[in-house]
Amino acid sequence: CSARTAISADDFQKQAKSSGFSVSEAAGNDSGAEKSLVATKDGSDVEIDFHAFSDAGNAQGWYTAQKGSLASSGKVVVDSDNYNKYTLANGEMYYVLVRMDKTAILCKTTANKKNEADSFLKTIHY
Repeated sequence: CSARTAISADDFQKQAKSSGFSVSEAAGNDSGAEKSLVATKDGSDVEIDFHAFSDAGNAQGWYTAQKGSLASSGKVVVDSDNYNKYTLANGEMYYVLVRMDKTAILCKTTANKKNEADSFLKTIHY
C-alpha cells in the first residue's frame, strides 16, 4: 500500500473539473476549514464536499462530527493517525467520508451512483 498524500484545494478543483464536475466555493461554510469546495455534476446525483483545514486535528474533529451525524450502521474502512475512511449505504443514499492529514471529503450520492463517487475518490487517491 503506497503512502497517501492529501491534495490541495486547487488540485481537488482541477481533478473534479477534469472528471466533469462543476466546482464552487461552499456557501454558508461552518466546517471551520480554511477552504471548502463543492463539486457537482449536471445529470448526476453525486455531490463531493472538500475541506482543507489548518491542521490535522481540526480535520479529524470535522470527520468525527460528520461521522456522528451519519447512521452508525456504516463501515469503518480505515482508521489510522493520518487517514480515516467511513462508508455508509443507507437505503437509496450512499456516503463516503474520508479524512487525510488536514483535508476531509464527504461524498453524498444515490446508491446507483456509488461507482461514480468511488471512481472519483480513486482518481484523487483518497
